[in-house]
Amino acid sequence: MAILFDARGNEFIGQLDVITGSTNTDARASSANLGALNAEALVDLNGHATLMVDIRGVFTATSVFEGTIDGTNYFTLMGYNVTTATYVIGVTALAQIALNCAGYRRLRVRCSAFTSGTIVVTMRATTADYTSIIERIPATLGVTVTAASGVAATLTLPAPGAGMFQYVDWIRIEKFATAVLTPAAAPVLVTSTNMPGNMTHNFAADAAAQGTLMDKSINGSMPIRASAANTAITVVCPATTGIIWRVNASYRIGA
Repeated sequence: MAILFDARGNEFIGQLDVITGSTNTDARASSANLGALNAEALVDLNGHATLMVDIRGVFTATSVFEGTIDGTNYFTLMGYNVTTATYVIGVTALAQIALNCAGYRRLRVRCSAFTSGTIVVTMRATTADYTSIIERIPATLGVTVTAASGVAATLTLPAPGAGMFQYVDWIRIEKFATAVLTPAAAPVLVTSTNMPGNMTHNFAADAAAQGTLMDKSINGSMPIRASAANTAITVVCPATTGIIWRVNASYRIGA
């Protein structure tokens, strides 16, 4: 049967699997060297869904990822660093980045800050969809806080950076009695900031023996996104006589 070749002499294999020994002999340059402020590497897109970016070299500089729909106006894009399992809007060191480019006319890597050296940028676009992987990454960050008996405890998820949000997978709040507790008419309130609705959680003020542990867990099938970008999330446990507070949280960073 006839064998089809592309314009550069590579055998066209359509959607067939690539097997051991297959090689491409494309003479086009796949890399660009960026060595000045606002230097850029461009790739035009035509029905592609994912752009992979490899950044190498020795440099003191920052690379950002930008896209355009009309071919003129560019805006910042969030990329997924496949080696660190984190979302980023720019990098200052070697990195391998996946970007969702479906619907864009062109994407670019631009040197937004430059001191010295050369950034070697290699880009390759594909019709394959990578979002099913990068949108289901595991939580990679965690915070814990413990206070002394009778002392308030505040758990803080640090501000993640410009344009970024914390995605909270779960929070566990523990209330441990260091003495015999007597009942009270009002509950003990644990408050939060920069979470949807700034949730408040009730802990019963029941009679309890010394050594009693009470806890609440906040989790669900989907993570909770912070209300505001680049803003800390806090969970505040009030100073309560005879109580040690401990709070743990697991979260990730994203757009």
